[in-house]
Amino acid sequence: MAHIILCSGGARSGKSEFAEKLTLSLEGQKGYVATGQAFDDEMKDRIKRHQERRGSIWLNYEIPLRLHEEWTVIAKSCDVILVDDLTMITMNHIMEHGELQTQEDANALEEEIMHDVEALLDFIQIDEDKTIIFVTNELGLGIVPENKLARYFRDIAGRVNRAVADRADKMYLTISGVTIELKSQEVHING
Repeated sequence: MAHIILCSGGARSGKSEFAEKLTLSLEGQKGYVATGQAFDDEMKDRIKRHQERRGSIWLNYEIPLRLHEEWTVIAKSCDVILVDDLTMITMNHIMEHGELQTQEDANALEEEIMHDVEALLDFIQIDEDKTIIFVTNELGLGIVPENKLARYFRDIAGRVNRAVADRADKMYLTISGVTIELKSQEVHING
């Protein structure tokens, strides 16, 4: 079975850098799944910085949605796969869906997102000798947002994180550049 590692933390906490170093410490071909979409200058700059930091040793994939539909192609080429990040996949679903008018809209969207995440995790579980490292933002540590859409996003992202954490063999939390291990099952990490 594949090994799943979840790296969580706040925005700009250093979780992506930690996940990249962890990925590089493992044997095999590295794959980087970037989920961000450049809709504005800030996001373009963020993506550019991530690309520059990674360099050229990775096989790069830009997949903003429905990662499970592309998983077979990625898994055939890569041994260690970094997915950065689950929070952005959730946001991409919300942006694709458009305005959530009712609670029923939000519930249907959450069901769709969770279906995609569970389908991806099911595909991953059958990949032997692969390590998949997910990056995500921990959003639930602050106040309850006043904005309804922000609450939907926070709640759905929290469920996505829980689903991946439930299947993860290891989990790390990065706060202000310091990473601690939260969960560990038997996983062999070289280096």
